[in-house]
Amino acid sequence: MPVLFKSKISTVDVHARNIAIVGAGVAGLYSALLLQQKNVNFHVFEAQDRVGGRIWTHRFTADEDQFFEAGAMRIPKSSSHESVLDLIRSLNAKTDPVDQVETIPYILNSSGNRVYVNKRLTPDGDHFYFSDGPRLTAEALGFNLPEPYAGRTAADLLESVLRPYLKALKEDFDGGFTELLKYDGFSFRLYLSTVEKWPAEVIDFVEVMFSQTNQYTLSFTEIVLQNMDFFTEEWFTIKGGMDRLPQAMAKIVGADNITLGARITSISYNPDGRVQLAVSRQGNSASHHAFDDIILAIPPASLKRIDRPRWSHVKESAIRSAHFEPLFKLGMRFKTRFWERVSTPALGGQSITDLRSRWVVYPSNGLGSDSPGVLLTYTWMSDASYWLPLSSKERIDAALADLAELYEGEVDVYEEFIEGKDVCWQEQWATGDAMFYPGQLTAFAKAAAAPEGNVYFAGEHLSRHHTWIAGAIDSALSTVRVMMEDHKLSLDA
Repeated sequence: MPVLFKSKISTVDVHARNIAIVGAGVAGLYSALLLQQKNVNFHVFEAQDRVGGRIWTHRFTADEDQFFEAGAMRIPKSSSHESVLDLIRSLNAKTDPVDQVETIPYILNSSGNRVYVNKRLTPDGDHFYFSDGPRLTAEALGFNLPEPYAGRTAADLLESVLRPYLKALKEDFDGGFTELLKYDGFSFRLYLSTVEKWPAEVIDFVEVMFSQTNQYTLSFTEIVLQNMDFFTEEWFTIKGGMDRLPQAMAKIVGADNITLGARITSISYNPDGRVQLAVSRQGNSASHHAFDDIILAIPPASLKRIDRPRWSHVKESAIRSAHFEPLFKLGMRFKTRFWERVSTPALGGQSITDLRSRWVVYPSNGLGSDSPGVLLTYTWMSDASYWLPLSSKERIDAALADLAELYEGEVDVYEEFIEGKDVCWQEQWATGDAMFYPGQLTAFAKAAAAPEGNVYFAGEHLSRHHTWIAGAIDSALSTVRVMMEDHKLSLDA
């Protein structure tokens, strides 16, 4: 059940350091836990009526497994994401059994994950990382590639390019990251065409199978780091829904320290150097509260809505330029988990199509259950833009039509369908996955994360692990360490 919060804002004690945190996503809540550990006064303001930010579990009913992840849904079990497991261990050491965060395996690939490209259906395809299915060459999927690329799979081709960079990152992440930045001015597509000398049709084939349309126009650095994560063999998710993580964080932070539905409308500096926030709740007149320091743990799109001082030119450029991929998810609830009952069942994982619904993601929770099932369709970048002008009904109709084509002759998806919920992050919050364009990491990363006086910034977009929970944790830890001048600070278990 969601954690309920009071609408209390503590009176400012001018004799003690008092800090405001704007945003109750993972970065904001993690910052709060660190400050709480240091016995520092703080208050968290969140514009939405829930905590979690881009962790959002939508529950169709209160019954078990009747949910889908509208935001974050899986975590690689790798050293780069160990901070998430450390956080879970810390939370579980401080919470009652009912609030414990339990992890379960997330299945990235499964036999029965379909490939439907160029009107060719392969019901058990070797299309993704670490799959043991049959080799799906370009020719088998209707692509005509020149030699020496003919007869190879998308996985073979991509791995051959990434191998040296992934090896360097694994052996020494900082050193490997420095090597990546040498090509930060390149888009991944430009790198493949000019450095690797790939023909355009080869690039398109690999992009269709491993990404979304036009994602390879993003920076070389971003795409390599993204694939570093996806070349991880073991993954996990949170039993009962990903939102149990921010809810457990919020429970420890305390209801009196969080105000939901509190939008920051302005930031200004008082004559004494303190920062004043104007806080509007449910359209009411703003109240004003002064703090010694503030942490803005919100994406640039949210920051642009706030009346605030202008900062340095490079900071303002970073705020304007930060690119967030459009991201669209549609969760659909069906009478049965029909995808687990067809001749080639999918027990988790995801199917790939070149339809409007580019990925069809099957749940890792409740495998084999006789209860109704929930799957989701997932698109981003240019593919997500298709969904923007459609109504919710039109989005559901389009997704059902895609599923009907994917399961033609096997399942009547219209008969199975119960209800759906669509979430278009660009439409509602002008955000999605932080993935920079060529050169932006080099040009703006340091300036974007740097404090402006007693105004500090946190969020996954300010880390080296864009789009991930670990990035939000890393950024929050770095920010609070700088603020508190304690570079050994960490969250106690």
